[in-house]
Amino acid sequence: MSRYKFIGHALRGDGPFSPVVSEFGAGSAQLQSDSYLIRYPRESDQKYARRNEVAFYSSPLARAVSRFVGYLGARPPTRDVPNPLYQAVVDDVDGRGNAIDVFLSHFAYQAKARGAMLLLVDMPSTPASSMAEQLETRRVPFWSMLTPEALVDFQVGDDGKFDFVEFSGNFRRDDGSRVECVWRFDRDGWEASDPKKRILDAGPHHLGECPVLIFAEGESFPHFGQFAPIADLSRRLFNLDSELDEILRAQTFSLLTMQVPDGSSDSQKLDAAKVAGETIGTNNLMVHSGSTPAFIAPPDGPARVYLDRIDKLRAQIDEIGLDVTGSMQRESGIALQMRFQALNGALARFAAQMEDLERRAWDLSQRWLGMTQAPRVSWPRDFNLADVEAELKILHDMQANGMPAEAVAAQQKRVVAVQFAGLDLDDQQEIIQAIDERLLRPQLPEGNVVPLQRPDPNAPLRDAVVRALGGADGR
Repeated sequence: MSRYKFIGHALRGDGPFSPVVSEFGAGSAQLQSDSYLIRYPRESDQKYARRNEVAFYSSPLARAVSRFVGYLGARPPTRDVPNPLYQAVVDDVDGRGNAIDVFLSHFAYQAKARGAMLLLVDMPSTPASSMAEQLETRRVPFWSMLTPEALVDFQVGDDGKFDFVEFSGNFRRDDGSRVECVWRFDRDGWEASDPKKRILDAGPHHLGECPVLIFAEGESFPHFGQFAPIADLSRRLFNLDSELDEILRAQTFSLLTMQVPDGSSDSQKLDAAKVAGETIGTNNLMVHSGSTPAFIAPPDGPARVYLDRIDKLRAQIDEIGLDVTGSMQRESGIALQMRFQALNGALARFAAQMEDLERRAWDLSQRWLGMTQAPRVSWPRDFNLADVEAELKILHDMQANGMPAEAVAAQQKRVVAVQFAGLDLDDQQEIIQAIDERLLRPQLPEGNVVPLQRPDPNAPLRDAVVRALGGADGR
């Protein structure tokens, strides 16, 4: 699971992406941790430590994942919760006060970066005497995230579920102290053992399957997702930024030159250099003979090569990360439309996988509680991300070319879906209803007959938009 660990470092920007350097003595530095910076040939320990000290990591994987999950969170799922005990899980799904949407958003963030995550659905061991006590003390299932790199051992059965899984954690004793342990869950029960493999606690769960659920973007576990290569490119970018920084620090300082007469002795050259060095400045006057002293700067070729390479690497990261914001300045038409279609398709697939995971988690929660019915959940699939400016241009062209009113209304609805995707569904529906009402209104008479008072055809639509956005007539 070392690759999952590497992806986790790239996502958080810690570990070897944030090397630790300590000072020893007068101006001496020493690297105290691992680093993803590659050492130059014949680079001294001191210089390598200093290079790590000033290295910076721009977290491209975190930015790509945050952008993707942000699009996903703009359309929250809907749930039908049939029991107050389930509502207690919705309100505090992990026993730490996090609502289910907050928890699953963070789960999606971790899962999209790695391509896989694990979800433990567990139950407090102490039973409650009544539903009131159960609700008051939260004796309901809790969901916990597990990263794949935390696994010690596992086995996946033919049905795609864990036969058993072991992971590192800690165990709370009766006196309140915590000790390191290895948790093991299988299809029959669970146990916790200390580092010496002594059983600390164990018991059955009667669920019929392992309560640790697998989320994978691929067909099997382990799986590395679409965004995983960004971690590799991030490491290369980490090194390129450091190498460029070295060039800028070491080679971009201008050098003072001063011509001396031919045949000058070494002492005369040193004296001239001393005079120039002591007198050069904005507050001093330097008297010289011969050519005027001047500064020369090294060529910017090496730095330019690095900058071009960094730009290309960032473009690769943006393409893998389905970033359409930068492409809008460079592309148009079919190419940009295909990028949006790829992003919408990826969002729909990921939402379907998250819905499947949540349904399986509710199924286990139902078994823990002994209920006959589980909550119903639906994640959205219709992500209509698009270039609003391009959609408005299409609408303008349709109106200018006399397209049928039904076609114009359909394009107006698409503009509303794109521009107002963050609004509540009821508010969006109110705007769409205003479009339909205008479509059903009688059209102006043909020919030269003009009514005395021509009504504003856009008034109902404009009023609906104002109300949806919380204007003067809104809620």
